[in-house]
Amino acid sequence: MELVTDEKIRIKVLRSELKGEGLKLDSLVRCIHCGKVFYGNELRVFKKGDSHLVYCKFPDCDGSIIDIIDADDEDFASMFW
Repeated sequence: MELVTDEKIRIKVLRSELKGEGLKLDSLVRCIHCGKVFYGNELRVFKKGDSHLVYCKFPDCDGSIIDIIDADDEDFASMFW
């Protein structure tokens, strides 16, 4: 897997992936793996073959796009307070 450094490609992938989760680039999001809050546009994008994979902002966390939720989601937020 290679980290995508081309900002145009990275933003295009993030817009598409976040939209599928009902989120936007400027949404505050929470990773349910590490519990940390950050903006959607800070997610990391990797290229693997012909696909792109989206992961948590923090390199020491292996949370992927399916682990990213709205930071205000009360059901999950209470787990981290």
